[in-house]
Amino acid sequence: MPDLSRREIVIVSFGIAFAVLFFGFQLGVAPVLENRENLGRILAQKRIALEEMVQLRRQFQSLSGTLDHRADDLARRKKGFSLFSFLDAQAEQSGVKTNVVNMKPFTRKLEKSSHSLATVKIKLKEVFLKDLVDFLLRIESSGNSVDITSLSLTKAGKEERKLDAVIETQTLMLEDKS
Repeated sequence: MPDLSRREIVIVSFGIAFAVLFFGFQLGVAPVLENRENLGRILAQKRIALEEMVQLRRQFQSLSGTLDHRADDLARRKKGFSLFSFLDAQAEQSGVKTNVVNMKPFTRKLEKSSHSLATVKIKLKEVFLKDLVDFLLRIESSGNSVDITSLSLTKAGKEERKLDAVIETQTLMLEDKS
């Protein structure tokens, strides 16, 4: 090693120390800090995913409870329940029977199930809003697991309070095994 002055030795020592510290930081500390940031980001994503799973689990349990409730409603129905006759009776009780233009029933068997889906499409002409709401309320709150799947309303007649309505209802029916 050539003869260096004290000042040159100090400068070279600082340069070597700086290089060691710089490369030590780049190769040792920086990757650790970068991994820590990545782990924090991953942890945040996992927390969000966990919250979504918990929410989905609650929705599933809620729907399962609804299905259990539906099964109970189906079991409590009177023997020989018919969606068509049920809707006819509800129309009579709510005062819209005279406004019924037609009722079209349709039933289809569900694949891999002991149930069929009964559907009835009802057309009402010039019905008062109050009577229509009463009819719809009777259908939905009957406890017979009958759902209104479609409702189309149009203004009818010269009076402002009358409507034409097309209502589609459906329910599950247990298949008769006899």
